[in-house]
Amino acid sequence: MAMRQREAPKSIEVTTAIVFYCFCSGGMLLVNKLAVHHLPLPGLVTSTQFSTCAAAVYGLKLGGCLQMDDFEWSKAKYFIIYVLSFTIGTYTNIKVLSMANVETVIVFRSCTPLAVAFFDYLFYNRTAPSMRSCLSLLLITLGAIAYIITDREFQANGFAAYTWVMIWWFVLIFQLTYGKFLVTGIELVSLWTPVLYTNTFSIIPAMLVCYFAGELNPERPDDLQITNASLLWLGLSCVIGIGISWAGFWCQSLVSATKYTVVGVMNKMLTVTLNVLVWDKHASPAGIFALGLCLIGGSLYQQSGFRTPLDLSPVEGEGSEVDEETTRLKPV
Repeated sequence: MAMRQREAPKSIEVTTAIVFYCFCSGGMLLVNKLAVHHLPLPGLVTSTQFSTCAAAVYGLKLGGCLQMDDFEWSKAKYFIIYVLSFTIGTYTNIKVLSMANVETVIVFRSCTPLAVAFFDYLFYNRTAPSMRSCLSLLLITLGAIAYIITDREFQANGFAAYTWVMIWWFVLIFQLTYGKFLVTGIELVSLWTPVLYTNTFSIIPAMLVCYFAGELNPERPDDLQITNASLLWLGLSCVIGIGISWAGFWCQSLVSATKYTVVGVMNKMLTVTLNVLVWDKHASPAGIFALGLCLIGGSLYQQSGFRTPLDLSPVEGEGSEVDEETTRLKPV
């Protein structure tokens, strides 16, 4: 039976989805930082995460433990563009973590709600943000600007220090916008289907990234040294990768794209706290204060409603019910 949206997601389910996603997201950021510290090959780390998740999920499907769609072109075709952006985004995220502090990633992540809110209005029938939400998004942006001004790396290297993080930011905006369509506009057996599709289809692009980045060059033996610590953090990143793949799609299916983006910003407070305790390369007190402004702004955000009645027609297959938290984006 195809997965169907319920009339309205219960608040306890929404809360559970958000908490689980925040736990996985915050943990993934730190564990990836440790993984590339012990194994400075971001492309290889990414490829291993994709391969492990795809193999584990498909193995559970074959064992009858999980239900999901088979590899059907009628559904898989919508994931091709997403997979390309997913691969680039994951690689650039790890690349940024190997070159900058965690707060740099968090602050640029804090600027994404403004852009996603525009696309929520354009594609998902959402109303424009309320005055409170506008002030919320503005506060997030001002906090981000304040952080960039006080960031030591920015002061030393100017905008050149943020080349990778800007690439990652633009790719992330696309992912957050298009990802909503994948979980609300296509008939799926379960949310494990997008987990299987995205990770499986990402393996080859990720390996190509490894190749062109020179990470598979046998003349770089220092980069290929494997230690117990590198195996530990790499393995842990793969486990958390499975969790965040599913948690992300689950959360996206229950809330708007903008709210999902704001949730991603809010969960970073735990990451900052742990980063300060573990790493000596963290932001200055002024930078932490600016980050706090971003998070306060995120806490004030209110999800927008819909402008007009929802289009209940499915993209393909049988019709499905659509709840008040979701809408459909029909492909061109």
